[in-house]
Amino acid sequence: MTDLHYLPATEALQAFRTRELSPVELVTAVIDRAETVEPVINAFAETFFDQALEQARAAAARYAGQGGPPRPLEGLPVAVKEEAEIAGQHNTLGSLPLRDNVAEQTSAFVQRIIDAGGIVHARTTTPEFSCAPVTWSRLWGVTRNPWHTEYSPGGSSGGSAAALAAGTAALATGSDIGGSIRIPASFCGVVGFKPPYGRVPEVEIFNLDHYCHEGPLARTVADCALLENVIAGPHPSDVVSIRPKLEIPGELAPVAGMRIAFSADLGCYQVDVDVATNARAAADRLRYAGAIVEDVELPWDLEGIKRAADIHFGMIFGPSMKEIHAKHAEELTSYTRRLIAVADQVSKDDYWPASSWRGRSTPRSASCSSSSTRSSARPSRSRRCPLSTTQASP
Repeated sequence: MTDLHYLPATEALQAFRTRELSPVELVTAVIDRAETVEPVINAFAETFFDQALEQARAAAARYAGQGGPPRPLEGLPVAVKEEAEIAGQHNTLGSLPLRDNVAEQTSAFVQRIIDAGGIVHARTTTPEFSCAPVTWSRLWGVTRNPWHTEYSPGGSSGGSAAALAAGTAALATGSDIGGSIRIPASFCGVVGFKPPYGRVPEVEIFNLDHYCHEGPLARTVADCALLENVIAGPHPSDVVSIRPKLEIPGELAPVAGMRIAFSADLGCYQVDVDVATNARAAADRLRYAGAIVEDVELPWDLEGIKRAADIHFGMIFGPSMKEIHAKHAEELTSYTRRLIAVADQVSKDDYWPASSWRGRSTPRSASCSSSSTRSSARPSRSRRCPLSTTQASP
């Protein structure tokens, strides 16, 4: 089987069930691919390859009828964004001063991946505190776009999207407030889904933020739905998680006759011509499939949206809230300065943590050159990452 590391997760599960493929073979192919391309792409903050192979062997035993029945994600290598907590693993949030921080608990949605048989073989890079639309930090350096290594994979879930595009994970997780799943998915040509509020359990206090959601990334829509159905559902740790659990069906009804409203700019945003053209092309595909697509005008304005955002973030709740902001502003500024001072005291060599705790076999100084990959030729399948510094055709 060629390009095994790019095999869709749903197809891999089917091959596992029929015993045409072993989880050990898939995990080995993904690890081999990671060891080849990671010096260039830098999508992983930490790896657990030996542990992953042990878990793959246990998954293979389940498919052979030993150790219990296979679970929904049994044997699939899943890369988890380092922002999420996994007990006993580093949880640095991409911040240099927090480089030794270790999580004491596991996030509910990640525990569901583990309980479903997913193999967390790697943690993916993020910008510091996941607060940028690119993926770069003093702790981990630059994460590159597999389609064009001089470009960014986006952010803040850039490591997850880059790993999928490079073939170093079957599935991946991300988080999204202002586009942190959607931007990297777009930049890297993969599928990203920001679930509706409350669909996937979130950690406190972020579960009270209507904009902050955990979600899946994958290379196909079916794979994305597979992971979403595992991580979604109510959880006692999150009071706003939706009850009952809602699942994306495996087969969707035809869109013929469905009425769909279309707006290219939501009534108030400046949208790039290419983006608007592509969106309208998608609407035309729906029309071709029998849907009734109607252009609509929305009576929104940017000032109204800004006011709503100010209300959401507590900026105009009257004098009392303003006084609270003023009271803590100096304290917050002082804390930020202390963080910067700590970071500046760290030597330059410490910007790249030792490979011992990151599980890397390749020095961080590896250059982005053709010698770092197995072959300079593009893979045969059209959606395969070329890992080159020239623009790839989709």
